[in-house]
Amino acid sequence: MLLLPFRTTSGFYLYTAWSNRILRTSASFFSRFSPSRNIRERISTARGAGLLPERKPVVDIYGAEFAENEIQALGRNGPDMLVLSITEKCNFRCEYCYYSGAYPDSRHHSEKRMSHEIALKAIEWYLGFEREEYRIGFYGGEPLLDFDLIRKAVDHAERFGVKRPVFALTTNGDLLTQEVCGFLARKRFETFVSLDGPAHIHDRYRKDGAGAPTYGKIMKNLKRFRREHPAYFKELVNFNMTVAPPDPLEDIAVFMQDNPGLFREKIPKLSPIRSSSDTPHPFFAGDDAENRIDYDPVWRNFLESCAEGNVPGAFERSLCEAPMARIHRRFMKEMDNFVTTGGQCVPGKRCFVDTQGVFHMCERINDRYPLGSVDRGYDFERIASYLAGYSALLGKRCADCWAVRLCRKCIPLLADGDEISESTLEIFCERQKKTLERNLVRYCETREKKDDCFDWID
Repeated sequence: MLLLPFRTTSGFYLYTAWSNRILRTSASFFSRFSPSRNIRERISTARGAGLLPERKPVVDIYGAEFAENEIQALGRNGPDMLVLSITEKCNFRCEYCYYSGAYPDSRHHSEKRMSHEIALKAIEWYLGFEREEYRIGFYGGEPLLDFDLIRKAVDHAERFGVKRPVFALTTNGDLLTQEVCGFLARKRFETFVSLDGPAHIHDRYRKDGAGAPTYGKIMKNLKRFRREHPAYFKELVNFNMTVAPPDPLEDIAVFMQDNPGLFREKIPKLSPIRSSSDTPHPFFAGDDAENRIDYDPVWRNFLESCAEGNVPGAFERSLCEAPMARIHRRFMKEMDNFVTTGGQCVPGKRCFVDTQGVFHMCERINDRYPLGSVDRGYDFERIASYLAGYSALLGKRCADCWAVRLCRKCIPLLADGDEISESTLEIFCERQKKTLERNLVRYCETREKKDDCFDWID
């Protein structure tokens, strides 16, 4: 049913996917949508109240015509970003790493590295498209293990292209020497450093190849980096933080507050440990409280700040802003027939090039979904087949789901081996609906206290 009844501590609400609106209602009318009532009766009541159209809306998830238009645009404009996997080698052995061997469908660390020929060929292919902006990222493994290739790739891109690309780098921070930092600052890289928090949190899982802690050296590198290039560091250096049990989130928040020189005016990217299939990550084996992360205190601080008319702190925003923005910025209009991507970008919009020159849709998907190569370019038939499979599977499940206009799902999240798994999709859907309903409650409860509490998000 394209309608969700939900309640806050002091109000009764109906969310309808048809118009993407949230309506406050009376307790008596709300009771008419109780799950104990017949589904046809609930639909009839919703239609009578103008919450649903007389005819069931047609939900087209990446239908053939829409997919064809998007693929043609990809062929004209190329990817929004080219990401080069410089090497599969890494000098760290982080226990939760996607390439650590803990994830059944992911590659492991290896000695493979990208050749100069592949890197330069990929760059020339990308810069051959006519675009307003070009973005080139360097990824690993640890990409700074081949700093020479990064320098040559940047030099080639600057000489080959008409427009200067925006460069980006994701690094563990261990090899941020004075030479490297000077280069990144001169070329104005968008630099993301992996730093999980204070030493007792960071060093729990982020160890070097010998099993030694890494926090001390990284902090030393970062402080020198900030001291020698303060303006650049403030503007273009940010952090990736992986949230892993059993560490309390409050400790990370305090760490950020205690290090304003590193974190002032920055919203780090916080990511929970997550598996690519329905096989649980070893960190979440069992059901003991130690393996669970308590997000409630962070949400409480975020929502209280909003209700008081304040912009929340950086740590709270890094976890809570995006879910609230998705609701607050939603497009509200009745749509009897609507096309949705379901959260899946066109495969290839972000083109990840592995060390052998094969294209993939992003860094977080296994190698069973290739999109082409540096020698042949995009394989458009293959891209179309991925979208057709995605559309066929999701069309059956999503066409009558209340969450269809708020949900975000993509092939990397749903892939299980070489297929989009029904079982993985089912697990994902249930989790997503629970999360979205909880966030709708949070959103409405906070607006009950201060109606314009989220306007700062705009």
